[in-house]
Amino acid sequence: MNDFRKRRNYKREIPRMLLGVAGVLVLAAASFVAARAAWDMYGKFAAASQARTDAEVELAQLQEQYAHVETEVASLNTERGVEAAVRERYGVAKPGEGEIDIVRQSPTSTAATAGQDSWFARLWHSLFVW
Repeated sequence: MNDFRKRRNYKREIPRMLLGVAGVLVLAAASFVAARAAWDMYGKFAAASQARTDAEVELAQLQEQYAHVETEVASLNTERGVEAAVRERYGVAKPGEGEIDIVRQSPTSTAATAGQDSWFARLWHSLFVW
């Protein structure tokens, strides 16, 4: 049985084993570098996506502001629009014009009768307010 057994030459096996370990280490380092690069690329992609969303929101706001300014400019091109802007900004009026203040009076009759209602009427009014 000993005839079939091969004798190992450890002087040849050690460099071969070291090369195998070195290969595994090189592959591990390469996979680490590739994973790190992929993670960094994902971060850049996420930042670019967020920047694009922010830019689109800002563009929508600027377009809305542009439309508002455009309507103001169009209204200031007419005599009536200029007059309305001057009246609003400076609070001026034409000769003979006055200011009307509308003051609404609170209904006192309902307040007086609300204190005299029975408990059932108050409950009914609190449940069915329409």
